Amino acid sequence: MNKRKNEILNNDVVISLDNIEKISKVIALASLSNFEKYAYSNSKRIEFLHKQLQKDICHHSELDNYSDAYDLVQESSLFLLNFVGQRLGDNCTFIKSTAKVPQTISIRMACFKTLFAYLRKEMKNGNSENEELLEFIPAKDCFEEEKPDFTKVNEIIKKIVTNKLESQILEYYYNGVEVKLIAEFLGVSTDIVYKRRRKFKDRYLAYCI
Repeated sequence: MNKRKNEILNNDVVISLDNIEKISKVIALASLSNFEKYAYSNSKRIEFLHKQLQKDICHHSELDNYSDAYDLVQESSLFLLNFVGQRLGDNCTFIKSTAKVPQTISIRMACFKTLFAYLRKEMKNGNSENEELLEFIPAKDCFEEEKPDFTKVNEIIKKIVTNKLESQILEYYYNGVEVKLIAEFLGVSTDIVYKRRRKFKDRYLAYCI
Protein backbone atom coordinates (compact mmCIF):
# COMPACT_ATOMS: atom_id res chain seq x y z
CA MET A 1 0.00 0.00 0.00
CA ASN A 2 1.66 3.25 -1.08
CA LYS A 3 2.14 6.31 1.11
CA ARG A 4 -0.55 8.39 -0.57
CA LYS A 5 -3.14 5.67 -0.09
CA ASN A 6 -2.05 4.85 3.45
CA GLU A 7 -2.21 8.40 4.82
CA ILE A 8 -6.01 8.63 4.64
CA LEU A 9 -6.23 5.48 6.81
CA ASN A 10 -3.85 6.68 9.53
CA ASN A 11 -5.00 6.23 13.13
CA ASP A 12 -5.10 9.98 13.76
CA VAL A 13 -7.34 10.82 10.77
CA VAL A 14 -10.56 12.37 12.08
CA ILE A 15 -13.69 11.11 10.31
CA SER A 16 -15.70 13.99 8.86
CA LEU A 17 -18.39 14.59 6.26
CA ASP A 18 -15.67 16.09 4.04
CA ASN A 19 -13.40 13.02 3.95
CA ILE A 20 -15.76 10.13 4.61
CA GLU A 21 -16.29 9.31 0.92
CA LYS A 22 -12.56 9.32 0.18
CA ILE A 23 -11.86 7.07 3.18
CA SER A 24 -14.65 4.74 2.07
CA LYS A 25 -13.29 4.48 -1.48
CA VAL A 26 -9.81 3.53 -0.24
CA ILE A 27 -11.18 1.00 2.26
CA ALA A 28 -13.46 -0.52 -0.40
CA LEU A 29 -10.59 -0.95 -2.89
CA ALA A 30 -8.29 -2.34 -0.20
CA SER A 31 -11.00 -4.77 0.95
CA LEU A 32 -11.44 -6.14 -2.56
CA SER A 33 -7.67 -6.45 -3.03
CA ASN A 34 -7.28 -8.38 0.23
CA PHE A 35 -10.41 -10.49 -0.26
CA GLU A 36 -9.34 -11.47 -3.78
CA LYS A 37 -6.11 -12.97 -2.50
CA TYR A 38 -7.69 -15.76 -0.48
CA ALA A 39 -11.19 -16.09 -1.99
CA TYR A 40 -9.90 -18.73 -4.37
CA SER A 41 -13.26 -20.15 -5.50
CA ASN A 42 -14.62 -16.65 -6.15
CA SER A 43 -11.48 -14.93 -7.42
CA LYS A 44 -12.96 -14.22 -10.86
CA ARG A 45 -16.03 -12.53 -9.38
CA ILE A 46 -13.95 -10.49 -6.94
CA GLU A 47 -11.71 -9.39 -9.79
CA PHE A 48 -14.82 -8.32 -11.70
CA LEU A 49 -16.10 -6.30 -8.74
CA HIS A 50 -12.66 -4.71 -8.48
CA LYS A 51 -12.86 -3.62 -12.12
CA GLN A 52 -16.33 -2.24 -11.54
CA LEU A 53 -15.18 -0.19 -8.57
CA GLN A 54 -12.13 1.10 -10.44
CA LYS A 55 -14.39 2.30 -13.22
CA ASP A 56 -16.80 3.92 -10.76
CA ILE A 57 -14.00 5.79 -8.98
CA CYS A 58 -11.69 6.67 -11.86
CA HIS A 59 -13.97 7.04 -14.89
CA HIS A 60 -17.42 7.88 -13.56
CA SER A 61 -19.43 10.72 -15.13
CA GLU A 62 -22.73 12.30 -14.14
CA LEU A 63 -24.49 10.35 -16.91
CA ASP A 64 -23.24 6.97 -15.69
CA ASN A 65 -24.98 4.74 -13.19
CA TYR A 66 -22.89 3.34 -10.37
CA SER A 67 -22.27 -0.42 -10.46
CA ASP A 68 -23.07 -2.96 -7.78
CA ALA A 69 -19.45 -2.71 -6.61
CA TYR A 70 -20.01 0.86 -5.46
CA ASP A 71 -22.28 -0.56 -2.78
CA LEU A 72 -19.04 -1.28 -0.90
CA VAL A 73 -18.27 2.43 -0.75
CA GLN A 74 -21.79 3.15 0.42
CA GLU A 75 -21.65 0.41 3.08
CA SER A 76 -18.37 1.82 4.33
CA SER A 77 -19.75 5.36 4.39
CA LEU A 78 -22.87 4.29 6.29
CA PHE A 79 -20.71 2.55 8.87
CA LEU A 80 -18.33 5.49 9.30
CA LEU A 81 -21.20 7.97 9.65
CA ASN A 82 -21.72 6.49 13.10
CA PHE A 83 -18.26 7.75 14.12
CA VAL A 84 -18.07 11.28 12.65
CA GLY A 85 -15.75 13.36 14.82
CA GLN A 86 -13.77 10.34 16.02
CA ARG A 87 -10.41 9.08 14.78
CA LEU A 88 -9.98 5.95 12.66
CA GLY A 89 -7.70 4.52 15.34
CA ASP A 90 -10.22 5.01 18.15
CA ASN A 91 -11.68 1.84 19.63
CA CYS A 92 -15.24 0.70 19.10
CA THR A 93 -17.26 -2.38 19.96
CA PHE A 94 -17.65 -4.71 16.99
CA ILE A 95 -20.27 -7.45 17.15
CA LYS A 96 -19.67 -10.30 14.71
CA SER A 97 -22.74 -12.38 13.88
CA THR A 98 -20.89 -15.66 14.49
CA ALA A 99 -19.13 -14.55 17.68
CA LYS A 100 -20.49 -14.89 21.20
CA VAL A 101 -18.40 -12.08 22.65
CA PRO A 102 -18.12 -8.56 21.11
CA GLN A 103 -14.65 -7.39 20.05
CA THR A 104 -13.00 -4.10 20.93
CA ILE A 105 -11.09 -3.02 17.82
CA SER A 106 -10.28 0.18 15.95
CA ILE A 107 -12.96 1.88 13.88
CA ARG A 108 -10.82 1.30 10.80
CA MET A 109 -10.60 -2.45 11.38
CA ALA A 110 -14.30 -2.66 12.21
CA CYS A 111 -15.07 -1.00 8.88
CA PHE A 112 -12.88 -3.53 7.05
CA LYS A 113 -14.62 -6.39 8.83
CA THR A 114 -18.02 -4.95 7.94
CA LEU A 115 -17.07 -4.90 4.26
CA PHE A 116 -15.66 -8.43 4.45
CA ALA A 117 -18.98 -9.64 5.85
CA TYR A 118 -20.74 -7.85 3.00
CA LEU A 119 -18.45 -9.50 0.44
CA ARG A 120 -19.01 -12.97 1.88
CA LYS A 121 -22.76 -12.39 1.56
CA GLU A 122 -22.28 -11.07 -1.98
CA MET A 123 -20.41 -14.23 -2.98
CA LYS A 124 -23.40 -16.31 -1.90
CA ASN A 125 -26.03 -14.16 -3.63
CA GLY A 126 -24.27 -13.74 -6.97
CA ASN A 127 -24.17 -10.76 -9.31
CA SER A 128 -26.72 -9.98 -12.01
CA GLU A 129 -24.53 -7.67 -14.07
CA ASN A 130 -22.87 -8.82 -17.29
CA GLU A 131 -19.16 -9.37 -16.77
CA GLU A 132 -18.42 -8.99 -20.49
CA LEU A 133 -19.29 -5.29 -20.29
CA LEU A 134 -16.08 -4.56 -18.41
CA GLU A 135 -13.63 -6.60 -20.46
CA PHE A 136 -12.32 -3.43 -22.12
CA ILE A 137 -11.55 -1.70 -18.81
CA PRO A 138 -7.88 -1.95 -17.79
CA ALA A 139 -7.45 -3.68 -14.44
CA LYS A 140 -5.37 -0.82 -13.08
CA ASP A 141 -6.14 0.79 -9.77
CA CYS A 142 -6.16 4.60 -9.78
CA PHE A 143 -4.30 4.51 -6.43
CA GLU A 144 -1.69 1.84 -7.21
CA GLU A 145 0.72 0.50 -9.77
CA GLU A 146 -0.48 -2.52 -11.74
CA LYS A 147 0.07 -5.72 -9.79
CA PRO A 148 2.11 -8.66 -11.12
CA ASP A 149 0.47 -11.99 -11.88
CA PHE A 150 0.67 -14.34 -8.87
CA THR A 151 -1.34 -17.17 -10.46
CA LYS A 152 1.37 -19.84 -10.16
CA VAL A 153 2.27 -18.79 -6.63
CA ASN A 154 -1.37 -18.92 -5.58
CA GLU A 155 -1.68 -22.44 -6.99
CA ILE A 156 1.21 -23.57 -4.77
CA ILE A 157 -0.26 -21.76 -1.77
CA LYS A 158 -3.59 -23.56 -2.16
CA LYS A 159 -1.78 -26.91 -2.06
CA ILE A 160 0.24 -26.34 1.09
CA VAL A 161 -1.87 -24.01 3.27
CA THR A 162 -3.24 -26.05 6.17
CA ASN A 163 -6.14 -23.93 7.46
CA LYS A 164 -8.20 -20.76 6.95
CA LEU A 165 -6.34 -18.69 9.56
CA GLU A 166 -3.00 -19.42 7.94
CA SER A 167 -4.44 -18.55 4.54
CA GLN A 168 -5.72 -15.20 5.79
CA ILE A 169 -2.46 -14.33 7.54
CA LEU A 170 -0.38 -15.12 4.47
CA GLU A 171 -2.55 -13.36 1.96
CA TYR A 172 -2.76 -10.20 4.04
CA TYR A 173 1.01 -10.29 4.59
CA TYR A 174 1.90 -10.77 0.93
CA ASN A 175 -0.56 -8.03 -0.01
CA GLY A 176 1.47 -5.56 2.04
CA VAL A 177 -0.54 -5.42 5.27
CA GLU A 178 1.62 -4.86 8.37
CA VAL A 179 1.93 -7.70 10.89
CA LYS A 180 0.42 -5.56 13.67
CA LEU A 181 -2.64 -4.77 11.54
CA ILE A 182 -3.02 -8.43 10.49
CA ALA A 183 -3.08 -9.44 14.14
CA GLU A 184 -5.57 -6.70 14.99
CA PHE A 185 -7.83 -7.54 12.07
CA LEU A 186 -7.92 -11.29 12.73
CA GLY A 187 -8.02 -11.01 16.52
CA VAL A 188 -4.78 -12.93 17.15
CA SER A 189 -1.39 -12.03 18.62
CA THR A 190 1.52 -10.82 16.49
CA ASP A 191 3.44 -13.86 17.73
CA ILE A 192 0.91 -16.16 16.06
CA VAL A 193 1.21 -14.18 12.82
CA TYR A 194 5.01 -14.54 12.83
CA LYS A 195 4.89 -18.27 13.69
CA ARG A 196 2.32 -19.10 10.99
CA ARG A 197 4.30 -17.18 8.41
CA ARG A 198 7.55 -18.94 9.37
CA LYS A 199 5.95 -22.41 9.24
CA PHE A 200 4.45 -21.68 5.85
CA LYS A 201 7.80 -20.43 4.53
CA ASP A 202 9.45 -23.71 5.58
CA ARG A 203 6.76 -25.78 3.81
CA TYR A 204 6.91 -23.54 0.75
CA LEU A 205 10.68 -23.95 0.43
CA ALA A 206 10.39 -27.72 0.95
CA TYR A 207 7.71 -27.90 -1.76
CA CYS A 208 9.75 -25.90 -4.27
CA ILE A 209 12.93 -27.87 -3.60
